[in-house]
Amino acid sequence: MNPIVQEILLKRAKQLGNLPAMPKILSVLNEALVAPVGQVDVENIVRTISYDESLVAQCLRMANSALYRQRGEVDTVMDAVVSLGLWRIRDLVFSCALPRMFTSLSVLLPKEVFWHHALATALLSQKLSDDLGHSHNAHVYLAGLLHDIGILTNALLFPEDFNDVFREAISERIAITSVEKRVLGFTHAESGRVLADAWKLPLESAEAIEFHHSTESQPEPSDTTLFVHLADQFCLQRGSGYGYAVLDGESDTISAGWSLLAEKFPRARRFTGEEYAVVVDSTLVTARDLADRVFGPVPLNVPK
Repeated sequence: MNPIVQEILLKRAKQLGNLPAMPKILSVLNEALVAPVGQVDVENIVRTISYDESLVAQCLRMANSALYRQRGEVDTVMDAVVSLGLWRIRDLVFSCALPRMFTSLSVLLPKEVFWHHALATALLSQKLSDDLGHSHNAHVYLAGLLHDIGILTNALLFPEDFNDVFREAISERIAITSVEKRVLGFTHAESGRVLADAWKLPLESAEAIEFHHSTESQPEPSDTTLFVHLADQFCLQRGSGYGYAVLDGESDTISAGWSLLAEKFPRARRFTGEEYAVVVDSTLVTARDLADRVFGPVPLNVPK
């Protein structure tokens, strides 16, 4: 983590009343999942989630979707824990609880657009991990969901500058990171890492957030970082981005990212990145439908 960026962000956060705190339920889940096997208090987790009726409703809606439903109807939080497991419950609760933290932001980027992209990236990161024969990766979904959390951090701490960033990125049809670097002096990947550390997220997730746009900068790119990087690029290319098409180099980026995956996972050699792009479309359609039901549909006036 760049210490200069960290100092700038923490100073600004202190002026505004600190970075947003992780919701209690998410802290409870994170603490439970690092406890020794056999010492997890499942009843406390179920009870804590159940205090929030609207959160329960959203989680059950997701648990009963085609993406997660495994056997029979899931009617209670305990059913969901038994059916899906604690790691998946954590992912669902993060997906449903985090959007409510940022509802008051007054920025040009509609919150529905942000969370549609976040959910699509999370689901596609998980699909890449599953399709390529990766062993169980407890971090990849969460890293995909939170990969752009720095965008919300920047929007919260520097709202006027962030609006300028987003407006220019749309006008020039270039990546948000390119404008952030010039206007703010750092990118959302860097500010996202600051928030990830403040929230004590797993190191693998925090590093994926920091390096998802620059895998070559990570000393030893992790599998999670590679999956999230490629999922993000597929989403941007296939219409699940931020409402406008970036004109520079997406195909080249996907090809390069796919080559890195192929070095680690033999199954990736069955496709080119361009061929696999067609495969992911069904996942993105499902993700959009689920996001519509959980976060609401994307506004009609989103830039094209």
